[in-house]
Amino acid sequence: MPRIEFDNVSKRYTPTTHAVKNLTFAIENGSFLCVLGPSGCGKSSTLRMLAGLESITEGEIRVDGKRYNELKAQSRDFAMVFENYALYPHLDVYGNLAMPLATRRLPRREIARRVGEIAETLQITEHLRKRPRQLSGGQRQRVGLGRAIIRDTRTFLMDEPLGHMEAYLRQQLRTEIRRLHEELGATTFYITHDQEEAAAISDQIVVMSDGRLQQAGDLLTLLDNPVNKFVAEFIGNLPISIIPAAVASNFGVPELIVGGARMPLPENRASLIESSISSGGSKLEVGVRPGDIELFEDSAPNRLPLSVTVVEPLGDSAVVVADGPAGRLRATVPADTAPPPGKSVHAEFDPSRLLLFDEAGINIFRTA
Repeated sequence: MPRIEFDNVSKRYTPTTHAVKNLTFAIENGSFLCVLGPSGCGKSSTLRMLAGLESITEGEIRVDGKRYNELKAQSRDFAMVFENYALYPHLDVYGNLAMPLATRRLPRREIARRVGEIAETLQITEHLRKRPRQLSGGQRQRVGLGRAIIRDTRTFLMDEPLGHMEAYLRQQLRTEIRRLHEELGATTFYITHDQEEAAAISDQIVVMSDGRLQQAGDLLTLLDNPVNKFVAEFIGNLPISIIPAAVASNFGVPELIVGGARMPLPENRASLIESSISSGGSKLEVGVRPGDIELFEDSAPNRLPLSVTVVEPLGDSAVVVADGPAGRLRATVPADTAPPPGKSVHAEFDPSRLLLFDEAGINIFRTA
């Protein structure tokens, strides 16, 4: 299966519209890579350049070492699924699914067998004789997905393929996409804005923002070891709390000052910020995820005083939103221990889980 390389790839639509900027990464043979990022970050332009649907302004795309910049889209042997369906309106569902096989002149019996299998998997058997205009958005997306996966191809390119589907069907089909990927041993390039979806099906996640690659890794790496503040804020089912902080020296040992609370650091983290200590302390920001905050009734030098403003139930747990001298924090606690709004509490952070951002937004605590 192919290895795909982006080597310093850029895309400009106009002199002032720079959609993709100096993108460099590789998709290993047979791996499943998700590109994750907000709307307008350049992820679809990246896929379209790989597919041959957009020209490359600068840099080079290689597949198994072969330059693909000038290769026509129809010569790339990629199976593609897009969010906007791209179905043949004059053909029924059966015809749309059968088209990739008919163009290869497979026997009719084989075509019928494979169309039947795909239709059953995607739960569209009863719609095989309908035209696209007679289908719902989710049903059309299933047909588009089926038309791609029915092919025996080496590479799948998928741009938000599950975007119009119901939640239960998205979960079912992402499992089917992953199963198919492993069964075929294909290389898959998948675009999504849903981090849960990316984590469930991918081997590696590439996070993009403003046309640039921010970080690549699995979900745990992106959660626990983000390269910068953008990745820390973008990744995570519950928002991370980011509040002002400073670094001070306590008998030569660095510690964090957050809203008046003094927080000693583990030795490995203290050593990472020794160069940040100055005579007046360094202005920084601390990032802490809701699950890494513990709430107490009693005060302590390393605890931050807060007043609970909102409690958001999440079933067995609850998110406590509280305000204090450093700003707003969110903490996850068992639902039966959640303090009521108006209650005074004190927050203690897990120092081994803190993130620390400098003025440029770089995570000082990031490890290689």
